[in-house]
Amino acid sequence: MARMTVRVLSTALAAAALTAAAVPAANAAAGPRSHSGRLDAKVQERADKLVADGAPGVIVMTRRGGRVSHVTSGVSDKATGAPMDARLLVRVASVTKTFTSTVVLQLAAEHRLSLDDTVDEWLPGLVRANGNDGSKITVRQLLAQTSGLNDYTPDPRVMTDPSRTWTPAELVAIATETPPLYEPGTSWNYSNTNYILAGMIIEKATGHEVGDEFRRRIFTPLGLRHTSYPTTDTAFPGPYVHGYYAEYGDVSTLISPSSARTSGGIVSTVDDVARFHRALFTGRLLPAKQMREMRTVRPVNDDGVVEDYGLGAARIRFSCGYAWGHDGGFPGYRTWTYTSRDGNRQAIITYNESKYEHDETFRADLAKAADTAFCA
Repeated sequence: MARMTVRVLSTALAAAALTAAAVPAANAAAGPRSHSGRLDAKVQERADKLVADGAPGVIVMTRRGGRVSHVTSGVSDKATGAPMDARLLVRVASVTKTFTSTVVLQLAAEHRLSLDDTVDEWLPGLVRANGNDGSKITVRQLLAQTSGLNDYTPDPRVMTDPSRTWTPAELVAIATETPPLYEPGTSWNYSNTNYILAGMIIEKATGHEVGDEFRRRIFTPLGLRHTSYPTTDTAFPGPYVHGYYAEYGDVSTLISPSSARTSGGIVSTVDDVARFHRALFTGRLLPAKQMREMRTVRPVNDDGVVEDYGLGAARIRFSCGYAWGHDGGFPGYRTWTYTSRDGNRQAIITYNESKYEHDETFRADLAKAADTAFCA
């Protein structure tokens, strides 16, 4: 899931979350902390402003060459008042899409599939209803978000029973109940359905579960010891940041990751995400040809997010130049990632409240925080 496209929560989720929210919240002004011992005063000021705007807690990881800094503000758990900690796990949501695209592009480099293959060639008949036609949609169009397929996540059924385990085919079926938005390749729209299909194609091409391919190709080689890909378990595999969703309160472990999967299911830390992006964008994971494919972009405006979108990665303009990355939103969590092409500059920002998605003040302060973290 990304950009908080899930808009409906069930009665069951509301009851469970409101029970959690009934615990008196600790003072959100827990004070800034830095685990690197090298606070960047400008970044700290921006992180504190986001907490003042209402985010329970914020983590900002920055890199300047060999210097890595972690700035935190606020709390990771409102019930206990535990301060935010950059070592804690978060749901990175649609940052997962870059992992998924990387594996697909690796398979293309290995000639195990082609970006010009159609969906029907790998998943015959799966996308064939109400004008949707998998024989006209290519793998490249899935990764580029130009298939025309609708997004399944706004459908109320996805959250009717938040702990329900969804299969990828069920999620695709929801999306194809509605006619396509346009002919494949003629426009752009952000759809998690595209990346559910990409994950299914990975499994067809390799004969392995996607999680195994993530571990073999990315997690293990890069030493991402705190990164995992749960598909059904709502629990975290270690200490985590608690995520909050407006009046529903703490929703950290209430929603099955099966509704996100290869579109947004990964759990990680800011450092692991930064390590992955630095390796990817400096050419360690893909050959030159596939990197050119990933970096072939088109300008888009996705619900107020202005960027150039490629294949599972976006190029974002800052005051000091361009960054590459992807953002992600899952109920309770929001993460923004930025890495320079040479890997010398990085910024990862994450916070644990979903209700500020369209708050103009918060969004303006977030933009300032991102530019400061990446450029200052």
